[in-house]
Amino acid sequence: MSSFREKQDAANIDKFFPIFSPFERAISYPYPAPDYSFSFYKGSFVKEICHKLDNRIPILSVGSNRSPYQLKRKFTLNEDISVTTATLYDSDIVYSASISAYGSVPATQWPCEGVAVNLNVLWLKEDQLNKMHLTEGLGIAYDFVKLKLETVKIKDFEYKKDIYGYVSVPGILPFQDKFPKRLSSISGKNIKLNDLSEINALQYMKDTQGSKGINLNEWLNKIINEKEYRFSILQNLRSKAIKPQNPNWKIIQATTKGELIV
Repeated sequence: MSSFREKQDAANIDKFFPIFSPFERAISYPYPAPDYSFSFYKGSFVKEICHKLDNRIPILSVGSNRSPYQLKRKFTLNEDISVTTATLYDSDIVYSASISAYGSVPATQWPCEGVAVNLNVLWLKEDQLNKMHLTEGLGIAYDFVKLKLETVKIKDFEYKKDIYGYVSVPGILPFQDKFPKRLSSISGKNIKLNDLSEINALQYMKDTQGSKGINLNEWLNKIINEKEYRFSILQNLRSKAIKPQNPNWKIIQATTKGELIV
């Protein structure tokens, strides 16, 4: 029986570390994430908290940072990190007015009273936080923010200190109705916004950026491989972006050491 259970666990864990083509990586954002706490411990993915969290900085994950797949890409399994399940209140997770170097429309937080979203919190040491800043394009793609107290609740224990996160610098992507759309892959309660899959968000972006004549695969290949073209798209998106009037966070000035990691 134990051997069978171990095989099941291995299969379940493997789904969090898929092997994607560039196209699959773009359309699969924000990637599978477990509904339980986990750690990277001694080179392995472990379904429990294996590190002391006392002196670590809690970072709310709203997009791909929820996913072991993305955390492995950013840190490798050899980094000692832990992730706890959490709920974000009075905000939803929507598409930002941006596109990543690997071709995804990334997520950002958006104030939405009464909504509760299932997310997680990543606990980082100082050097790991610096690396995260570099992967988030601090001050360019995302701002580092301190979240309003009591808007994030850790599932497994009580935590009353500050929790931090990242919020899109340009703001949210307004769709046809001039409203944000939430990521359909992220679950929540009391949802008020319409949701959309990543592939449909990308299709919308492609078509509204003057590229109806080519298919999505071709367009994403251009985004990924032609930096100047991607920058021109980013500039167009910024001109249409919308920022929240009453955010549930405060921007924190932070510095980084090293070069941008994409």
